[in-house]
Amino acid sequence: MKKLLPCLTLLAVTAFVAACTSPAAEEELADSQDAIRVTSSFVSRGTGYYPANNSLEGGFVDRKGVRLRTLQQFLAGNADYVSVAMDSKAFAYGQRLRIKELEAKYGRPIVFRVVDTGGAFRGKGRSRMDICVANRTASVDPTINGTLHVDVIDEQSGPPEPDDSLAPPADEPVAGDDEAPSGAKCTNDGACNPGNDGSGLICEGGRCVAGCRSNAQCPGATRCVSGQCR
Repeated sequence: MKKLLPCLTLLAVTAFVAACTSPAAEEELADSQDAIRVTSSFVSRGTGYYPANNSLEGGFVDRKGVRLRTLQQFLAGNADYVSVAMDSKAFAYGQRLRIKELEAKYGRPIVFRVVDTGGAFRGKGRSRMDICVANRTASVDPTINGTLHVDVIDEQSGPPEPDDSLAPPADEPVAGDDEAPSGAKCTNDGACNPGNDGSGLICEGGRCVAGCRSNAQCPGATRCVSGQCR
């Protein structure tokens, strides 16, 4: 019996290792590593801007009329991304970025999206970027107004594009108008919440439906509680 114990122990360890390195386990690990994939990197000179109704700052909404999201709102859990302004030809609207200096400063991942532009960025490509912050004081932060090392993120787990074969009739409302009604066609949450105030809608399956993921998506003084504005 004593001679069998080492053999049984070896068999148990072998079985454990085999389970951990099974194709299913390897696939699960690969999926977690691919959840956020960097496709390219670049260096840019950063500046800060903030929502304000003047010619210098440019207003309260991005280039598609969606309310600007500030860095401070994201850090407080009141926005699902931070608005970034760049040359409109640098990236498609909504492209996700990761800025290493700001993630290091705040010790957490931060979602930046290229959703805005301006005359100062025309022809600058990826060499200039403006990060949306809460106010003038925050806009002069030395980390933001410095050299930034930026990764371009490919979102494998992003929402599927709506099927064009299921396009709504010509008279059906589309999200992005002055008011985004429930059921309107959409490609992202921002399209369901146009203007300066959230509509209490999110984009699911290519349609705006009642719900929220953050307080910024709720109208007035309501807050996002358990996925609904209350």
